[in-house]
Amino acid sequence: MTLLYRVARSAAWMAFKALGRTRIIGHEHIPDDGGVIVACNHVSYLDPPLVGSSIHRECAFMARHDLWKSKLLGKLISRLNAFPVHRDTADRKALRTAVESLEKGLVLVLFPEGTRSKDGRLQEAQAGVALIIQLSQAPVVPCIVVGPEVMLPVHAKVPRPTQLTVVFGNPIFFTPDSSRDEVLRTVMGSIAGLLTRYRPNLPAGDLYQPIAP
Repeated sequence: MTLLYRVARSAAWMAFKALGRTRIIGHEHIPDDGGVIVACNHVSYLDPPLVGSSIHRECAFMARHDLWKSKLLGKLISRLNAFPVHRDTADRKALRTAVESLEKGLVLVLFPEGTRSKDGRLQEAQAGVALIIQLSQAPVVPCIVVGPEVMLPVHAKVPRPTQLTVVFGNPIFFTPDSSRDEVLRTVMGSIAGLLTRYRPNLPAGDLYQPIAP
């Protein structure tokens, strides 16, 4: 773990603690070593730094490509193990980088929906997520964040204090012959199960049947 990563992780954690009490549940479900995928719901721009600062291991992040339009921002987040992906396309370079990150033993933080949910309900997962899981055979730890959608809603520019919760579920293991539909249904169903438990007041009509944590 580089010094820059340690400093950035600590700074993000302290910022979240200053804005509101942060609670982490289930961190013990993340393996101590080896490549592992953390698959999380997506409700705010705050989600990546919140999840990353909640994990004690070094992480890599798949982020939308337009963040690299700013050369300064792009250079900074690249040094923090972020790499670009073009959504809604077969981005082979991003898939290859994701698998290489796992082979290096990093924790790969993914947001399968690809974009923020405006109402908290899970959206359809991107097919590329299943391909990363199939190619890497890495365990998948489902994760949810509760509170970033209040601290920094979709159209807000300034965060407001609120309590934050990050929950990690039991790791999921897939066999090499697991189908894409099975992988996505299981991963998203596990995320839905955590949401049902820790955010029970979500609107009805979720895409995925919740799986018990």
